[in-house]
Amino acid sequence: MDARLSTDVSSVFKNTKVKDVVMEMSKLFGIPGNKVLPLKNHDMEVSLDTGVDILALMALRQMLHSAEDHLDNAQMRKAISAMPVRGVGVVQGRRARDASL
Repeated sequence: MDARLSTDVSSVFKNTKVKDVVMEMSKLFGIPGNKVLPLKNHDMEVSLDTGVDILALMALRQMLHSAEDHLDNAQMRKAISAMPVRGVGVVQGRRARDASL
C-alpha cells in the first residue's frame, strides 16, 4: 500500500490510501467505516512489531464489543417479546376498553 506503512504503522489511520480502502470496504460490505479496521499481516515478519500487534488487538477488541452488543440486543429482544401486552385487546373489531362504553 504505502512504503512508509510497511515500516511504521502508527500513521495508518491518517493515511489517505488506507482511508479510501476502508471506505470502499465499508460500502462493499454495508457496514460503518468505523467498524472496518486495517491490519498488517505478520507473514513476512521475522520478529514481532508492537505497532502491528496493536492494530490486531484493536481489531480483536472491536470484534468482542460487536459480539457483546449483539448478545445484549438479542437478550433485550427476547425479554421484550416475552412481556405481556396489557390494555390492548380486540372485541368484535373494537378495542376491549372501548367495548364497555
